Amino acid sequence: MKRISLSQYPAVAIRLFWALFILWVSRFVFFGVNVQHFQGIDAQGWASILWGGLRFDIAAVCYLNSLYVLLQVLPFHARYHPMYKKFSTILFGITNGFGLLANCVDTFYFSFTLRRTTSSVLKEFSNEDHLSQILLTSASHYWYFIPIFLALFFLLMLGYHRIVIQPSTAIRPAKFYSLSLGMLVLFPVLFVGGIRGDWRYSTRPITMSNAGQYVKRPAEIPLVLNTPFCILRTIQQEFYKEDSFFEEPQLSSIYSPLVSFDSTSKTRTDNVVILVLESFGRESLGFYNKNLAGGTYKGYTPFLDSLLEHSLVYEYGFATGRKSIDALPAVLTGIPSGELPFVLTPYASNEMHSLPYLLGKKGYHTSFFHGAPNGSMGFQAFTNLIGVQHYFGKDEYGNDADFDGTWGIWDEPFLQFFARKLDSFPEPFQSTLFSVSSHEPFVVPAAYKGKFPKGDHPIREVTGYTDYALRKFFARIRNKPWFKRTLFVITADHASLTYDPTYQTAWGNMA
Repeated sequence: MKRISLSQYPAVAIRLFWALFILWVSRFVFFGVNVQHFQGIDAQGWASILWGGLRFDIAAVCYLNSLYVLLQVLPFHARYHPMYKKFSTILFGITNGFGLLANCVDTFYFSFTLRRTTSSVLKEFSNEDHLSQILLTSASHYWYFIPIFLALFFLLMLGYHRIVIQPSTAIRPAKFYSLSLGMLVLFPVLFVGGIRGDWRYSTRPITMSNAGQYVKRPAEIPLVLNTPFCILRTIQQEFYKEDSFFEEPQLSSIYSPLVSFDSTSKTRTDNVVILVLESFGRESLGFYNKNLAGGTYKGYTPFLDSLLEHSLVYEYGFATGRKSIDALPAVLTGIPSGELPFVLTPYASNEMHSLPYLLGKKGYHTSFFHGAPNGSMGFQAFTNLIGVQHYFGKDEYGNDADFDGTWGIWDEPFLQFFARKLDSFPEPFQSTLFSVSSHEPFVVPAAYKGKFPKGDHPIREVTGYTDYALRKFFARIRNKPWFKRTLFVITADHASLTYDPTYQTAWGNMA
């Protein structure tokens, strides 16, 4: 392979441009894998997306290569030493390799969240006892991201090694030091401009929200952004800033959310059971899609469909987020997700009058069930903060033989455990269960292989399994004396992967 010999600074500049080009090209891989989420972009739209994307890619390359460039402009002859060069090469490979790896992983993770990953993902999975198993399982399921990453990384380092820096003996000392000092001033100026977006005094450093100026629809923003920028830009970022527009007395005179009820009326003491079903998007249910596929669509939840035929059903229900961690604040406290999941904000420690808290004040026995390892997703901590009296997780279940190997106890045995516990609770009780099995990597117990329709995506089979687990749960409790005194609320944590174009919209992604 023919190599190109250049002086120090042109060589460094070309290597940076090559890293920028590879990162920019990885955007097309991201689009190719997730093309179903980016329909209807015309040539003008693409031109704007690619131009805006270049701005964010420049910022990412500047973030990733700050230390590398500093080492290349220091006015020392040691930078030409073989060991110094080797260290610089390793540093370049690690930092830019991280950027490419983050982009490649997010290429496949995106379909679950519909947004670029930020540093908040580190907090979201910080409490997972089986994180290594989760990562290994996901890597084996989406193994094809590995050759894509390796190919991009190979091209990155191939271009890097094609550029050879001329030895310092070819440069006169006076020229060497004057150039070095000049570049020591110039490179920081260039990098600050790259990170900020330009050099105008009025410009603040670009953030993820700046991507909005390059798209016609919010759904296209992930095409403009890149994942290393989103992760690095949000480290230690303050997502929520308290604003004060009114003094409390003035605000209360304009509007108050407090409502006074008739304290003389008698409070009903029905039991309340809330079932939060993992990834149960609207598309999976036949009940909501009777006109889909020319009226032939059956869905994958026959039992749940039969319940909905005899229940109070809401036609328009939408999730406030795309992650499980967003669900509990919304379902139990009425607090939607924002830029950051609520449980990861400082406000999660505030006093909250949740449904379990309010019912507990009325004498209810309150509990929460989640088959994952205790501490997973921070659910145990959050439910404790909002006044739930009893937590039942994998530890309380006490039988690892029913562990699915990745997320938690299979839904069928855990729902049977839930049924037994409900039967032992004093009335009135309020209890919430969050299922786990209908989750990537989308596997069912060995005994149920081939029992449920596989459909157009692996999630359909596990959805059918959880629906079957629900059937057995209700069969067990339907003749209990407390059953007719119980209100059952069935919802989902968020929507999931979709297939029909009807659901590949901003509306369908949250339904």
